[in-house]
Amino acid sequence: MMKIKNIKARFVLLFAIMGFMAPSAVHAQFFKKLKKNVEDRVVEVAGEKSDQLLGGGTKTTVNDNVKTGADTKTTTETQVKKVDPSLHDQEVLRFKAPSKDFRDIVIQAYNGLPRYGELNFQSGSNALITNKAYKALLELKFLEDTFKDMDRSKLTKHKNTVDDLAKKNSEFAQNNLRILAGETLSEDKLKEYFCDSEAPSPCSFYNRAGERLHVSYWGGTSTNEFAQNRSYATFVKEYFDTLKNWSQSFYTNDSEVAYYVAKGLVGEKYDFKEKGYWIGNLFSIGGDFILHQSNFLAYTENEKAIRHQAKKIFLPMDADKAKTYKLIPRSPVYVVFKVLVNPKPNNTTSVKWEYELESPILEIYKDVALTDKMGEIDINSTNLKN
Repeated sequence: MMKIKNIKARFVLLFAIMGFMAPSAVHAQFFKKLKKNVEDRVVEVAGEKSDQLLGGGTKTTVNDNVKTGADTKTTTETQVKKVDPSLHDQEVLRFKAPSKDFRDIVIQAYNGLPRYGELNFQSGSNALITNKAYKALLELKFLEDTFKDMDRSKLTKHKNTVDDLAKKNSEFAQNNLRILAGETLSEDKLKEYFCDSEAPSPCSFYNRAGERLHVSYWGGTSTNEFAQNRSYATFVKEYFDTLKNWSQSFYTNDSEVAYYVAKGLVGEKYDFKEKGYWIGNLFSIGGDFILHQSNFLAYTENEKAIRHQAKKIFLPMDADKAKTYKLIPRSPVYVVFKVLVNPKPNNTTSVKWEYELESPILEIYKDVALTDKMGEIDINSTNLKN
């Protein structure tokens, strides 16, 4: 605004000087035109400054890594000044919710397929990742017989499950359903089924990082048994079949091609004779989202040696490239396996996630975000050693 006033003052001063110098016959016409030019310029400058002050710049960001099901989907978000960092630097798979009463399920991905095993946790960017909901929905699909024993009218008490398989199954199924409801319901529906309207303080379902909190009780923490049963039974009546149908859209052929990320360690210093690094501990450390090393089905001799004998694999790398990584013994690396997952019930309350290699090519990365690729090896032809 100060700059606008200065411009206007300069033009007024110019009026006065030129007014004294010009003949009186042209004063009226001159002043009329000059006054209009001054006003137009003031409005123009004001418009420019207002745009800068109020607009702050509009930034459009495109997240090319968001995918729906198996199909790639580009989403565009327009925001003023600040870009939401929630998912923009992660590749994810998004599974569309069946209705507005639920939220989408979102998991990490790699090359358009689910990412299992070691995940990439980033501070402030995982609020929209719904791993618990994804796993609970898969359990709903693959433990179908267990859910047939679920009591739909009232909650099963733990003390009544001793030596009663049907009641044990019911208790497990109800706990699974509570987790699934807490992770997938919209915020309005969360309040309806998990909030006590008479509680002294408002319900909160999120931690400071914006992640969903675990819900422990139907109807809220201070409700009585009758209220809890009413909330549970109403939810089952309204939404259980919806969730069951949704679960059938996953693993459509009862199997899924995915990527298993294993955290390995550099076994020793750079091998100048062989020109490369020995990588070990592939199936002994790291995360186990969905897949665990114990369920890997090894078929070839090299697969068996890595799985059962913990042998190291050799990553070829020339000395100049090795200098850029500066790896030392026990430096972490990340090995990516493309696998075929074949789940089956392990017992009535757990799924056994068996998997085998879909491709013999292993990708080796320096970072858990899988952005710095160090090389590839063929598991069936690579050198192995203890």
